[in-house]
Parts: sequence; structure tokens; C-alpha cells
Amino acid sequence: MDQEMLTAINADNYDFYVAHTHVDRIDSREYLHQKGRLLYADGGIIHVFTATRHWYLPGRFYMWIPAHTAYHLESSSSRIHLYSFYFKEPKELQQVLSTPNIFLSNDLMREMFLFAQDWSGGINKRNDYTKYCLLRAMLALIPEMNAPIDTFPIQHPYPKSEKLRHIARYLNMNIDQPFTIEEVATQFGMSSRSLSRLFKEDMGISYIRFLRAIRISKALELMSENKYSILEIAIRIGYNELSSFSNIFTRVTGIRPSVYMSKINAYKH
Repeated sequence: MDQEMLTAINADNYDFYVAHTHVDRIDSREYLHQKGRLLYADGGIIHVFTATRHWYLPGRFYMWIPAHTAYHLESSSSRIHLYSFYFKEPKELQQVLSTPNIFLSNDLMREMFLFAQDWSGGINKRNDYTKYCLLRAMLALIPEMNAPIDTFPIQHPYPKSEKLRHIARYLNMNIDQPFTIEEVATQFGMSSRSLSRLFKEDMGISYIRFLRAIRISKALELMSENKYSILEIAIRIGYNELSSFSNIFTRVTGIRPSVYMSKINAYKH
């Protein structure tokens, strides 16, 4: 999102702004805008990071991000169709829309997203009344149709420093490798002591805890694709024993992997 688009999104003369994109790689810069954002990703998995929480957004779910919320996006998926609707928030906002939340996209909401897939630019009552009415209805329907989903409990912090963000991307790309902190430090021209200190100062957690968290995040992505068994997922993210993966997954998320996969499939169907 460049400054020109941000200015258009924030423009007071637009009640809504629509900006859909096909992307091969998510721009990980921080966003902050004066309209609420409705975000829906078709064909990929999105990770949304606010100052205090990491949100996991799988396919067929959408996310509401209130105005004036600082956040950034990450994804390892390719060719994502990213639907973005920006809403001027009413003075009396429903409680469920006052904080970031994730919702299941039922058939009606999905049809609305697809109906508006070719829209772009600013919309108000005067310049396009039909689109204006549909977007108003969409905003009104969000709190009426679905309760927020609480089945995506990843809440670990994410790096603020650019060096650690590079390291995080490297670990994500090689998530099946059992890298020690010494090996990662050498790869990035640092001592293990300096890297350990950087993790503690930047995020308040150790390298081991961060590696564990991004492995579980990757596991959640793979689970949503419904292509792999739990053992296959464990191996793909660097665990050689199913019991070790299952115990760590349960400790981090509060739910066993088999139960989690059952819930995801129930939400989708």
C-alpha cells in the first residue's frame, strides 16, 4: 500500500474504499488507516499481526480490523486473491467491531465478496448508490450473522527489528530443519549470545519459544489445507515424533491436533 492509496482510503469524501489485489508476496510493512478494513483472502493463508496478537486467517474466513489499528500482514502462500474493503466507521459501532475479530464466511458473505470482486476505488452515496447500499448491508451483516471465531489461538509476538524479521522469514522457509540458535546466528553473521539477547530485547521471548511458535503457525496452515495427516504435518515442520508435536501443539493452543482439525473441518462444512 503506497502513500497515494493510503490517502485515497483515508479520504473523508469516500464512505467506502475497495482495493482488491492478486499478490505473490504480502508486503509486510505496517498499516494504519482511518477506516476499518474487511479482509478476505481467497487461495492462501494470511497471518495478521497487531501490537499484541498474532491472528491466523485461513481460507473461507474473513477478518475485521478496526480503524486506527496498527498491523502488518505475513504469508508464505503464493497467488493470493486479497479482497480489501475499507469502511468509514459509524459513530455507534457494534461492540464486536470495536476490536479485531475473525469470522467464518458463510455462503451469503462469500457471494457478496465475489459479487464485488471487480470493484475498485472510492465509493459514496452520490457516485454509486448501488455499491454504497451493498457495502452498508455488508457492514451491518457482520455482527448479525456470525459470532467471532476463537479457534485460532496463536498470540505470540512478532519481531519489530528488520534483522529478526529476516531471520523469521528464513526459519519459515526452512521450517523442517532443526536449526540451533548457533547455526542461525552464524548464517546471519552474529554470535549466538547477541542473537539470544536480540530475541529477548525485541520480543521478550527466547529463540526456542519463537521457533516453536512459528512451527505451530505453519502446522495450522497445513491443517487448514486438509491434505496431510497429523504425522505428515509434524514431519513437515521439524518434529520427528508425533507425540512431541502433539504435546507441544496442545500446550501452545490448548487443544489437541486431532480435535483442532475436526473443528476446522466442521467450520468449513
